[in-house]
Amino acid sequence: MATETSSPILIVGAGISGLSLAQYLRKSGIPFRIFDRDASIVSRTGGWGLTFHWGLPALKELLPDELYERLRECNVNPNAQDAGKYRFLDLKTGESLHAATFPKTGRLRVIRSKLRTLLATGIDIEWSKKCVDISDNQDGVSISFEDGTTANGWLLVASDGANSRIRQCLHPSAFENNPVPVRLLGVTVSYTPEEVASALAIDPYFFQGTHSDSNIYLFFSFLNSPYNTGNDTGNYICQVIISWAESKSITTPESNQERIALIKRITSDWEPHLRSLIEIIPDDAEATTIHLADWFPTTNREHERVILMGDAAHTMTMFRGEGGNNATTDAYDFVKRIGPLIEEKNQHREVPWEKFKQALDEYDRDVLTRGRLCVINARQACLDAHDFSLVTEDSPLVSRRGK
Repeated sequence: MATETSSPILIVGAGISGLSLAQYLRKSGIPFRIFDRDASIVSRTGGWGLTFHWGLPALKELLPDELYERLRECNVNPNAQDAGKYRFLDLKTGESLHAATFPKTGRLRVIRSKLRTLLATGIDIEWSKKCVDISDNQDGVSISFEDGTTANGWLLVASDGANSRIRQCLHPSAFENNPVPVRLLGVTVSYTPEEVASALAIDPYFFQGTHSDSNIYLFFSFLNSPYNTGNDTGNYICQVIISWAESKSITTPESNQERIALIKRITSDWEPHLRSLIEIIPDDAEATTIHLADWFPTTNREHERVILMGDAAHTMTMFRGEGGNNATTDAYDFVKRIGPLIEEKNQHREVPWEKFKQALDEYDRDVLTRGRLCVINARQACLDAHDFSLVTEDSPLVSRRGK
């Protein structure tokens, strides 16, 4: 029988959920190893913003106090006066129609890359480790990597993202993401304070809207500001997402220049201040195609010593901003279930594997109940975003987030 306290917990994926869990295990003295397919923490220097609201209490429980206090260092706009509203506009008129409120936990909008770097503090991440296979039995679990190495532990936590290789191993006939019938282009743009003043007046973090005639959707968010250390441009760095339903039969061009031209053409009838935010985009800016998809969590797990966490467990569209909140809550639900059993073991009490298995099954149910609803709401929010008539106060696109 595996020794659940001396053998490490294996974590695959050094993203938000994997690193949050690793921080808890580190501060609790629980052995673990964490692996990532990237070559280093800066291999993915891009990445957009991330909003925490109902997931903040979980993050507080997971992180050492000194790291939690440093979360503000990751704020996209530390000089912002947050009104605590999530504004939805009619892009035709500029009118603010809905202003969803956030939970009483408030909200924190962070630069994803900075947050990941912060969460990696003190963690020995084993880089360039691409998982190719897993195996488990009554004695433990083993991972095989592309470089020919292996790792052994008593439990495997798969937090390896929306295209999880381990999810494919667990659910070989039902691992693929489900496409969402929406086309989306994302652009990162540098604005002077004067150019972005109209957006700041709407919200200092982000806002969204749909054109009441064309049903073209906009998500505009701040990624970095002149008030952040390391940003010496004097400008605001912003994320501009433009999307439309596939049913509109608008083809996404191959070249960046053509994509930017398309964005400007389909937004030419917007309210002047909103249109100006698009017209400023340089013609040679990089417009990235994002393929939207989701995946519903399931408890049909044959591998007793392997669990899914974060995007691997519940891939969802970004239209409600709950992915990061679910990721940290997954990690916290895990430690709530497994932590007390490990503590018993550390006190030299006998804890049979069956009790661990029961706790893992309860974790799965936690993730299934919460994650499935969030995936469903995120998909509906995405569909509503591209049909102005559906954006009522009851739409998950604008309704209150989380708990």
